[in-house]
Amino acid sequence: MKKIFWVILITLLTIPTFLNLVRSGFFPMQDDLQAFRVYEMDKCFEDFQIPCRWVPDAGYQYGYPQFNFYPPLPYYLGAVMHRVGIQYIDVVKILFILGYALSALTMYVLVSDLLKSKWPGFVASVLYTYIPYKAVEVYVRGALSEFWAQIFFPLILWAIYKLIKTGKSKYLIWMSVSIFFLMTTHVLMAMIFVPVALAWALFWLFEGRWKNLGKIFWGGVLGFSLSAFFVLPVLFEKQFVHSEGILSGYFDYRQHFVSLYKLFISREWGYGSSGFPNEKLNLSLGTVQWILGLVAAPILAIMNLKRNKKISILTLGISAAGLVSIFMIHMKSSFIWAKLPFLWYLQFPWRFLAVSIFLLCLAAGIAIYLIPKGKYILGGLVLLAVVILNIGFYVPKDWLTINDSEKFSGVSWQKQLTISIFDYLPIYAKLPPISAAPDLPEVLDGTAEFSDYRKGSDFQTGSVEVLADATLRLPLFDFPGMQVKVNGVVINHGHNDCRNEEFCLGLVSFKLPEGKYYIETRLTDTPVRKIGNYLSLTGIVVVFWLIIKKNEKTIK
Repeated sequence: MKKIFWVILITLLTIPTFLNLVRSGFFPMQDDLQAFRVYEMDKCFEDFQIPCRWVPDAGYQYGYPQFNFYPPLPYYLGAVMHRVGIQYIDVVKILFILGYALSALTMYVLVSDLLKSKWPGFVASVLYTYIPYKAVEVYVRGALSEFWAQIFFPLILWAIYKLIKTGKSKYLIWMSVSIFFLMTTHVLMAMIFVPVALAWALFWLFEGRWKNLGKIFWGGVLGFSLSAFFVLPVLFEKQFVHSEGILSGYFDYRQHFVSLYKLFISREWGYGSSGFPNEKLNLSLGTVQWILGLVAAPILAIMNLKRNKKISILTLGISAAGLVSIFMIHMKSSFIWAKLPFLWYLQFPWRFLAVSIFLLCLAAGIAIYLIPKGKYILGGLVLLAVVILNIGFYVPKDWLTINDSEKFSGVSWQKQLTISIFDYLPIYAKLPPISAAPDLPEVLDGTAEFSDYRKGSDFQTGSVEVLADATLRLPLFDFPGMQVKVNGVVINHGHNDCRNEEFCLGLVSFKLPEGKYYIETRLTDTPVRKIGNYLSLTGIVVVFWLIIKKNEKTIK
């Protein structure tokens, strides 16, 4: 009952952060593709394309390897919600609401279990909720994947801690599944969180639990295995898409370092973009959070060093890690960015804020625990201050009284087909298309007539009668794994016949002699995708085996 009480209380306190979302309609955001991505994922569900890799409408309806590279987990959940009758725009709002509630609860679980005290966990969960960056993520940027990644930071550390302390297989399952969730929600967030997780594991292993090192290793391996269906193509197939667009121009990381004033002092609020000096965008650490996490926590840790050495050292380490992550946001860290090209894919150094605020709130929760007297009064004052200072940020810029049919029609639909069109554009296309894909294939020479032509999520099929030897060009980008079958037989195809195009789009093309044919073009798995799929299936089997094995022991 006590656990339920705290869960209910935390959930109730998150309500003001999303209260403005609980109404009909939708709100504008910078990444206004969230509903579209759920819509496209739902088309994968219709065709049983699992895992979903290719979507039919992106890339101006020439098809796109969207979820071969873009983390899919929130959109799988969103598509499931739509399948039970929730409209797409409401699905997106629910996902944001879940992000607030679940991240608060996972922080509470971590801190309360770590300290064996509910109050510090409660305070940490509220601090982790009422912080400017979490308002920016939803109401300004609409960065669903990055926002959701913050659910899993506390969960991973909690699972590692419990696995090292107990050695129980159920925590190995939690650890691997949590890693899987993070890697398939935001792989870049996973990349920058790895050092934190490793340092955390080493700390607890040094506490005399080296015998569980092997379980930590296998937990990591199993987590990677579960997510391999997505991670391996991201690692080994990125050369098949244009990546220069996500690393240059506005997305060049060098334009997005943040000053100390904006990080520690500024409370400006606006709906602008970083990199433009005249536009307002709050990129602060949260006044209460950084004072507690970087000042109060280290002081209290030093004061308690003799009485509570382990937690004090841990607190100093967390605060130090928080400082390192904050340093990575500032211009002074540019020499590190210059030497580590993989960091460039973060695009915005301030994305380290996700890790920074997590570490500061974790340290702040421990600080409340270390207060010798009056921790309930001081904690209450902290909660009051953090809510009063930040509650005004959880407001959308505007509200649109629209539904799904309006979201996916007219000018709004056209924008969604072309937003971020250069991201993950197949490499065979020189530039993105400037007009929508035609409904039927083009006949470049000869004579041919099509019937019953259909475009699926990752395939196009139809009948064609070739009246004179013809060259056909499909309204479909070519991409590794794309396969053309004519009357059930695989034929060779090309992507270099660019006749009548202003610039080559790299579309699937092939020749057919006179006759009647049934054409089926479909994206198939490359060796990398197959290996990833098999590894993920193996990981799922192992997880179920561990669950069954654990339950058998419980029964005995």
